[in-house]
Amino acid sequence: MWTINGRPFRTDAVLASPRLGSVERWRFSSDFHHPVHVHLAQFQVLARGGRPPAAADAGWKDTVDVRPYEVVEALVRFDGYKGRYMLHCHNLEHEDMAMMANFQVI
Repeated sequence: MWTINGRPFRTDAVLASPRLGSVERWRFSSDFHHPVHVHLAQFQVLARGGRPPAAADAGWKDTVDVRPYEVVEALVRFDGYKGRYMLHCHNLEHEDMAMMANFQVI
């Protein structure tokens, strides 16, 4: 089973509780290649491996490609709706192994 923050997916667990209308700095890191998708929140990549983002990182995103042993910093905007959403790896076999987590916009 794949994990996020060292925790297996649980439907009743909430990883983060950002406020509606807020912007948070999130860091995505991994020891394996994961395209990380954040549902109903858009973000801008601030840095990749401590360096400025690549040209392909420009603009608003909902998915970011995180390479092995890389840290991607992003500003995530929560301006849609209150409610429970999910972030997960977009590699199909990782989704099948429950590499996902809930976050609750309050």
